[in-house]
Amino acid sequence: MQAGRGPFEKADLIVRYLKGDLSAEEQVQLNTWLDSDPENRRLVADLENEAKLESDLEFISSVDKDAAWQNISGRISNKVPERRLWPVFGNWKYAAAILIFGMLSYAAFELSYNEERSEIAEVKPVEVKNDALPGGDKATLTLADGTVVALEDIADGTVREENGIRVSKVAGQLVYEVVKSAETAVNAYNTIQTPVGGQYHIVLPDGSKVWLNSESSLRFPTAFTGENRGVDLTGEGYFEITKNTKKPFIVHSGKTQVEVLGTHFNVMAYANEAFSKTTLLEGSVKVSNGVSSKVMMPGQQAVVGGQVHIRAADTDEAVAWKNGYFQFENEDLKTIVRQLKRWYDVEIENEEQIPDKHFTAVISRNTPLSNVLKMLEMSGELNFEIQGNRISIKENK
Repeated sequence: MQAGRGPFEKADLIVRYLKGDLSAEEQVQLNTWLDSDPENRRLVADLENEAKLESDLEFISSVDKDAAWQNISGRISNKVPERRLWPVFGNWKYAAAILIFGMLSYAAFELSYNEERSEIAEVKPVEVKNDALPGGDKATLTLADGTVVALEDIADGTVREENGIRVSKVAGQLVYEVVKSAETAVNAYNTIQTPVGGQYHIVLPDGSKVWLNSESSLRFPTAFTGENRGVDLTGEGYFEITKNTKKPFIVHSGKTQVEVLGTHFNVMAYANEAFSKTTLLEGSVKVSNGVSSKVMMPGQQAVVGGQVHIRAADTDEAVAWKNGYFQFENEDLKTIVRQLKRWYDVEIENEEQIPDKHFTAVISRNTPLSNVLKMLEMSGELNFEIQGNRISIKENK
C-alpha cells in the first residue's frame, strides 16, 4: 500500500476488489497490505461475509450518521471534507464495506468533544433482554452526627443547617455554604460516597468544585478553618479548586498527596488499579507519595507507585468520565472492563481469562451496556453475552 494513503483510499481499493475491478498493480498493493498484518486479512474476510456485514450495517444505521461524520472528519483533518461517506454504488454491501472499514480504521466511535460540547453521535438504545442500564447521579451523604442521607431520594432545598454551615441540594449537586464567619463556624467532617453506577457533583465550603466518579468517596471538613484545605479521596474525582494562596488545597488518596493553590486536575486512585494517576489541566500541583515528589505542569500526568513518575497526558481521556463519556485510547480490555463494572454494576464470569486485546473508542456513558458491547464486538475479535448483571466474554478464534 502506498505511503500516505488513508483508510478511505484503502476502503475504495477493497470495494473494487469485492467488485472484481482491480488492476494488476492495485492487486499487488492490496496483497502487500493483506500480508502486512493477519488482522487485515480477517477484516477483508469479514467484509466478504454478507451475513455479518448486513448485521454490522444494521447496527451502524442506529447511529446519528450526520453527527458521526462531522466528528470523524474533524479527527481526520482540520478541514471538514465534503460530507459524503462513500461513492454511490448499486449494491449496498460496497457502501457498507467503506463505512465499516472507515469506522474500524479510525475507531468511528473515537469522536472528538470539548467543554463546549461539539456534537457527538449518539447510539439509539436497542432493546435487549436483561440489558444493563447506565448509572446516574446517586450518592449518600454521611453527616458529622452519623446521619446518612440518600441524595437521589430528596428534593432540591436545604438538607441541613447547623453550626454555621448550610448544606443544600441544588439541581443535582450538593452545595456547602458558610453562613457564619469562618472564625465562628464549627468544623466537622462529612463524607459523600457514590455507589457502583453512581456519580455526584459537590461544591465545597470554599467554592471549590468536585465531581466524584462511581464507587468513590470524599471526606471533607464542613469549614476550612485550619492552615490548609485538606480532603480525603478514594476512587476518582475531578477538582476545580478556588485559589487561596494562604491555604493550599491538599488531596490525600492512599499514599498519594496532591497539593495545590488553585487549579483543575483529576485524581484516579481506585484500590483495584495498579497505580494512582493525577492529571493536570490548569495551574500547577505537587504530587508526592512520602518517598518522592514532583511538580506538574498542565498537560502532564503523575503516575504514583513506588515512585512518582511524570509523563505527557491525554487530558481529554483523563476527564472523559466527568464529561459523560468513556474514552479508550488503545486501552487494554481488562482496564475497560473495570470501568464498565463500576458504571453498569455488573460482574464478569471469566474475568481472570480476559484476553489481551486493546481498543480505541469514545462512547457516551448514557449508552445501554448492550450497545457498548456491540461496539467492542465490531472488532470481530470478541463476543459478549449479558445475563442479568453478569457478562461473559468469549474470544473469536
